Amino acid sequence: FDSGTAGGGNPRTLDESDLIELKLDGAGAGSGAVGGAGGAIVPPRLPTASSLPALLSSVQSEYDALLLELYDTRRTLEDTRRELSQALYQNDASVRVVARLVMERDGAREQLAAMSAQVAAAAAPATADGGRKRARDEDGEEQGGTKKAKEANGGGSGGGGGADNGGDGSKIPQSDVDSMMATWKATSKDRKKKSKDKGKDAPAGVTMDTVQSMEEAGKKSLHKSSAKAGLLSIASLGGGNLIVTAGRDRQAVVYNTDDGKVVATLVGSGTKADLADADIVRSVDDGTVLVATASVDGSIRVYATSAEGGTDFAPCGTITLTDESIVDVSVHPSGKYVIAALQSGRVAFAALRDGGVLEEVAVLDAKGAGAEYTCADLHPDGLIYVVGTASGAVQVWDLSKQAPAGSVQAQGAGDDGVGIASLVMSDNGYHVATSTTTGTVQVWDLRKLKCAATMNADGADVGSVVKSLSFSPGEGKLLAYGGAKGTIAVVGVKDWDNKTTLSITPPKKGDAPTITGLVWTHGGMSMASCSDSDRPVRFWGKKE
Repeated sequence: FDSGTAGGGNPRTLDESDLIELKLDGAGAGSGAVGGAGGAIVPPRLPTASSLPALLSSVQSEYDALLLELYDTRRTLEDTRRELSQALYQNDASVRVVARLVMERDGAREQLAAMSAQVAAAAAPATADGGRKRARDEDGEEQGGTKKAKEANGGGSGGGGGADNGGDGSKIPQSDVDSMMATWKATSKDRKKKSKDKGKDAPAGVTMDTVQSMEEAGKKSLHKSSAKAGLLSIASLGGGNLIVTAGRDRQAVVYNTDDGKVVATLVGSGTKADLADADIVRSVDDGTVLVATASVDGSIRVYATSAEGGTDFAPCGTITLTDESIVDVSVHPSGKYVIAALQSGRVAFAALRDGGVLEEVAVLDAKGAGAEYTCADLHPDGLIYVVGTASGAVQVWDLSKQAPAGSVQAQGAGDDGVGIASLVMSDNGYHVATSTTTGTVQVWDLRKLKCAATMNADGADVGSVVKSLSFSPGEGKLLAYGGAKGTIAVVGVKDWDNKTTLSITPPKKGDAPTITGLVWTHGGMSMASCSDSDRPVRFWGKKE
């Protein structure tokens, strides 16, 4: 090889040592060939990865694709959640509908059972009207004719007014009057006998010291949580361990405070009408425990069981007296009669006849009174019925004479809007306590129809709203009355300056509810209270 240039230069001859051998992988065999045996061909780089900008562009594309995939995944998750939420809502609504239908079905079954029992009991040879006529005819025969019956019923109304007591000639048959008189003699004698033995009638420790050691011991909701909060009435069985409450769920509940268990739920106590009152009494004749409920539509229902601790409360009868509201219902101590005060200013009298028939006997009207009744209570002997009016008057009915025997005017009576809000009679039958719509509490001596004491004037003790009063069982030595902000005042009867107060534990927000129902339990060793704006029954007992 001649490397010289044209024109001459320094000629140089190349030899084999000047050559450089190039070896490529994958070349064919041959020692002198380019690329020795066993060499591999290296693939060329992609055009997009041949530089840093190209690499960055590739990474950006992959990142964008990942974000799009993540967005699609999240959108799918959100759609799935929405569908699941709708499915759960529909399932919950279906469960609620089924539960409501089951509840309505159970209520209908229980009402059907109650109605069937009433129809079976009422299937007598004669109707209730016919039975009433026969009772009146028998009464006339026993008394020697209608004239003697009128004289026997009209002696206390002045000028022979007994025969006209109902305004429409309605009156209580003399046989029923005689029955109530017999019960009055028995209970009065027994009560006076007990009053001589204070140790039996008033258990040791039922004093103001006992009350001062009390506090709110617990509370329990007895009625449906789906109904509007509030209890309309509470009553106790002779100050013992059984109480009955009337709720806004149109049910009456019998509760044993010893066992802490519901004894019976009287679902037939109200149909489409709200309850107005409830009462519980043990018959002095046979020991039967009776519960009576009254509705604002004028209906009365009676239930009975054979023992205090029993759970077999069965309906005895139902009547509708009138379309007007009933403000109080009381069971006679004999267990044979039910007395109710009507808002129109009349007193209704019903009887439980043989065979379980509840019969309307009479509706008594105080001639010329024209008062609107607001509350009432029956004397423990069953012959005196005390009612309060919207005008602030307190009327005392003598059921044996079927006419008011007297009346008194509460403090502030005659003022605009001042009426009787509540009243209660003591177990000894000597005193009746009243409260007005302005909160004034007065205690009256029933024997003299005179005011014995006035308390809570201008709401000094428990505020200007007092809707609950209760004498301690037995001798009635203590009077409790509940007011605003969950306050209960207890005062000594005849020792009016001896007073103490109890208060509901205040809630975190707002004020404690107003006490609108109050009863003594366990012989006066504890109390139970309720409110028409609060759901539970509150129990008061000795501090632990």
